[in-house]
Amino acid sequence: MRTRRQRLAETKAAHNHPAYAKMAFVMGCGVQGKGTGSRVLDDDEGTPYLALFDQYGNQSFGYSHPRIVAAVRDQLDTGVLNSTKIMFEEVQIRLSERLAEATGQLLPYSYLANGGGETIDNALKLARAATGRPGVISARGCFHGKTFATLSASDRPEHRELLGPFMPHFRQVGFGDLDELAAALDDTVAAVLLEPVQAEAGVIVPPPGYLQEVRRLCTEAGALLVLDEMQTAFGRCGTFFAYEQFGVTPDLVCVGKAFGGGLLPLSAVLGTERVWEVLRVLPSTFGSSLGGNPLSCRVGLESIAIASDEAFLTGVKERARTIDERLSAAAERHPGIVTEHRGLGMMHGLEFTDGATAGLVLGRLLEEGVTSTYSLYHPNVLRVQPPMVISEDDLDHGLSVLEGILAEADAHRTGTPADGPQAAELSPVTRTVRLPHPPGRVLDLLHARPRLLDPFAADTGRAGEGPVAEFAGRLGDDAVVWADRTRLHADGVLLRAEPDWLWRTLERRVTVTDDDGGSRLDVHVAWDTDSGAYEDMLGGRIGFLAGTRLDELITALAAELDAQAHAPGEAQPTTPGRKSADT
Repeated sequence: MRTRRQRLAETKAAHNHPAYAKMAFVMGCGVQGKGTGSRVLDDDEGTPYLALFDQYGNQSFGYSHPRIVAAVRDQLDTGVLNSTKIMFEEVQIRLSERLAEATGQLLPYSYLANGGGETIDNALKLARAATGRPGVISARGCFHGKTFATLSASDRPEHRELLGPFMPHFRQVGFGDLDELAAALDDTVAAVLLEPVQAEAGVIVPPPGYLQEVRRLCTEAGALLVLDEMQTAFGRCGTFFAYEQFGVTPDLVCVGKAFGGGLLPLSAVLGTERVWEVLRVLPSTFGSSLGGNPLSCRVGLESIAIASDEAFLTGVKERARTIDERLSAAAERHPGIVTEHRGLGMMHGLEFTDGATAGLVLGRLLEEGVTSTYSLYHPNVLRVQPPMVISEDDLDHGLSVLEGILAEADAHRTGTPADGPQAAELSPVTRTVRLPHPPGRVLDLLHARPRLLDPFAADTGRAGEGPVAEFAGRLGDDAVVWADRTRLHADGVLLRAEPDWLWRTLERRVTVTDDDGGSRLDVHVAWDTDSGAYEDMLGGRIGFLAGTRLDELITALAAELDAQAHAPGEAQPTTPGRKSADT
C-alpha cells in the first residue's frame, strides 16, 4: 500500500517537478507540517526536524516567527489588504522610508516587487537607463534568478543548451579575478552584477579587498556596481547588509527572501538618486501587479525591525563563530571526504570530494532529524546556513549530528589511499562472496526465496516468479511500492523494476557458481533514477542504503547455510572457511 508520502511524491512528479519529487523522496523528506523557530514537524510522523539550512534565505527568521505572524494578523485586522495602485498606500511608503534609513540614506530610493529575479531585472533596467549602455558583467558560478535576464547573467551551459539563445550583451568574469574584470570593463558596460558571497556556487567568499577594488574599477569605468543580497542581507553575515562588511557602497542593491519573513513574497531594489532619475523621465519603467501590497509591506517592516536589532546581530555573530570553529575543525578531521570549508557569518559550506558523499550525508542528516541541502550549482557542497534565530542548544545539537555523520561517512569510504578516496558507492553496488557450501544448496535457497539478497525488498522471504504489480519495497526504513518482476535462472535470480516515476531502471542480479567445491556468490545491484545532474547525489544515498542492507542480507544467508550444514544428518563441509571479497 502506498504511503501518503509516496502518493504526494508521485503526484508532484506527475504534475509539478519530477526530479525534485524524486530527490525529496529518496533523501527521506517527510510531509511538511507546522513549523516554529528552527524546527518543522513531519505531518505524518509528528517528529520535529531541526533546520541547519534556512531554505535559501527564505526562513532566515525561522518558521512562523511570532513577530512576523503578529504583523500579518495586525494588518489583516486593519482590513487594508489590497493595493489600488493609485491611492497613497501608507504601509508601502513607510517601508520605502525604512529601507532608506537602513542604508544610512546612501541608497534613498527603492522599488518593491515579489521575487528576486523580478527585482534583479529591475536593477538591470535602471543600470541601462542611468548609463545609456547595454552591457552587464557577472561572475562565473553566480545565481541571480530564473528570468531570461538573470539566466543570461548566470550563463550556465546546461541552461544555454536547453533555453538558449540567451540575451545579448551579458558576459562573465571569474569571481575574485580583478585583472579579468578590468579587461572586460569598457565603455559598453552598464553594470557589474555580483553577490557579496556566491551562495549557489558553493558559498564562495571574495578575497580580501576584492569588492573595494571592484567598486573603484566600476567608478573609473562609469559602470554601476549592483549587489545581489537576496541571501546575504538582513543580518546573515553579521551586519544588516553584507556590503557593510567589505567597506563599499553599491549603486544598487537587491534584497528579498528574508524580507518577506518566510511567509510572503517581497523583494526590492534600492538605489542612489542619480540612478533613480529614469523614473522622472519615464514613470512607467516599473510595474508589479501585487508587488508591494499592504500585507507584504507590513511583514517587510517587521523583518527590518528584527534584523536591525543590535541584540539580534550580536547573536548572529556569536553563532557564526561557533559554526566557523566547528566546521573548520570537522574539515581538518576528515580530509578524506571534505576538501574545503568556506563561509562568512552564518552562511557556510562544506565541499565534499564528490556528489555521492554529499548525498550520503544529506540522507543521513534527515534520518537523524536534521535538514540541510546542497549548493544549486555545486552539488558537492553541503550548506550550513541555519535560521538566524536558532538557539545555542539547537545549533550545538545540529552540528553534533553533522559531526557524527561525517565520521560515519569517512569510515564508510570504499577507496584506499592508493586509489583515492571515494566515500560512497554509486551504481552498480557489487559484492562477491565465497561460501563453503555447494552451489546447489545456495541455489535451492535462492530459488525458493528469490528476494533473499534483494536490498530493496520489505519481505525477503517472499516466494514466486513473475510480475508483481504492487511490490512492497523499501529505501532504508521507508516503505515504497512499485511494479517488479522476478525471473529464476539456472545459475541464480534476476529482479527488475518496471520503469516508473522513481526508477528508470533498477536491476538486482544474483549469480552462483562453483568455487572449488564451495560457491562463489556474485551480487550486482544497478539503477538509474534519470535525475540528470543529481544522479550522483541520489546515487550516494541509494548506494549507502543498498550496500548496508546487502551486507546484512549476505551475513544472514551465510548464517542460514551454516545452520543447515550443521543440522543433524547433514554432511559437514570440507571446504575452507568463508572469505569475503567485497568490492
